[in-house]
Amino acid sequence: MTQVLGLLGSGLGPAGIVAALVAATVAAWLYLGRAGAIAVAALGLVLVAYLTGAHQATTAARLGTAYADTARAMASLAEERRQVLAAASIAAADARRAMAAEDEAAASAIRLRELESALSEISDTPCATADDARRLRGL
Repeated sequence: MTQVLGLLGSGLGPAGIVAALVAATVAAWLYLGRAGAIAVAALGLVLVAYLTGAHQATTAARLGTAYADTARAMASLAEERRQVLAAASIAAADARRAMAAEDEAAASAIRLRELESALSEISDTPCATADDARRLRGL
């Protein structure tokens, strides 16, 4: 019934519904007299109230659903932002570790070149000295 009245109301609009009620009231007045006109007008007002209430209830239900969808979307967005911040923090920590490893590798390469240079200067010595052992431990 609500859907039929909804279709009728959406097709006619408010002015069309009022015109239909007036026409029904006038027709009832002509055919049924004063009591019939009052009955038709009262029934028409009840139907309009029912239709309006049904429309408002539908609108309220849709609004409630929209609020719930909005809340879920906001929660999802907050979770996505949290994950992005966590990923950025992890990436920054990884970048710091990578830079530290590169710095350590560069320092080791310098120490290795120094050791190679020192060993190349004393190529006639059959064994390594304590200084050579210290440099190797530093690598």
